[in-house]
Amino acid sequence: MVKQYKEIKFLLGSSIDEAVEELLSYKNEGILACGQFNGATLYSDTVTIDDAYKEITGKTKAEFDTYLNGGSH
Repeated sequence: MVKQYKEIKFLLGSSIDEAVEELLSYKNEGILACGQFNGATLYSDTVTIDDAYKEITGKTKAEFDTYLNGGSH
């Protein structure tokens, strides 16, 4: 059985966290949805915050936050 996803567009300027939250709201409603974020396709039925960050930045959320804060000083 092929899954049919509703294609969504994230608001311009959305953060990764906001994109994941939006997809999870579709999941909670039982709707399969997907959307492109910085060239990565994220799916409502499989998305996690860490997987989304890994796919988009190459780092988990914690690793990315540490990177943004200038490393581990």
